Amino acid sequence: MHIKTLNYPLIHIPAGEFTMGTIPTGLRKTDPEEPQRSVLLDAYAIGTYQITNAQYAQFVEATGHPHPLFWTEEHLGAPDCPVVGVSWFDAMHFLEWIGTCENVAYRLPSEAEWEKAARGTDAREYPWGDVWDASKANTSEAGNRRLVAVGSYPSGVSPYGCYDMAGNAYDWCSDWFHMEAYKYSSAENPLGASEGRRKVIRGGSWIARGEFAARCTNRAAYEPTQAIHSVGFRIAVDL
Repeated sequence: MHIKTLNYPLIHIPAGEFTMGTIPTGLRKTDPEEPQRSVLLDAYAIGTYQITNAQYAQFVEATGHPHPLFWTEEHLGAPDCPVVGVSWFDAMHFLEWIGTCENVAYRLPSEAEWEKAARGTDAREYPWGDVWDASKANTSEAGNRRLVAVGSYPSGVSPYGCYDMAGNAYDWCSDWFHMEAYKYSSAENPLGASEGRRKVIRGGSWIARGEFAARCTNRAAYEPTQAIHSVGFRIAVDL
């Protein structure tokens, strides 16, 4: 089910359980994707696509907020490419702005919400299934060596219809990162650690090795003040 806002298409993710994380392998003493567990989420909506440079430009023009890093670089700054070079705090300012414009409480997805939107309820490895396929995502294996327009890989769409959840740009999530978050956080609407130094990113990127980084369960993180040329964001909202 697609939900249309003025400029930002959203996809309705129904309430229910899904499988989050990976099965322990014993290869490392601590694996941030373990233990695999069943997680229950309320219904929510998440961006069909990542926020683009063109959409972010409206925010910059309206508010005078500093433009993203790398915006003038040809391989990163095309209007229909996902905006990158924005910190977690920049993303929050953008969400506050569009929320005020549309009277909607937009936010970043939690990493649990992001993972469910990416993998559905069958515990698949990648948004399209269990077998890595470099033709389905803009990762280093694709050979583009640049960002591409959002929605350029329809064969890699998630079970719910979300695009670019593997490759192109990572997405900021709301959660603080903790290596053992899955051991201690709630199994119902988990929000990760209550504090920390880094915020979770999900999804792989145009420079990442996709067979590993583009897995639905892969967890990575940056400090929220950092603006990286491979990290953008998509919106979410409660239903």
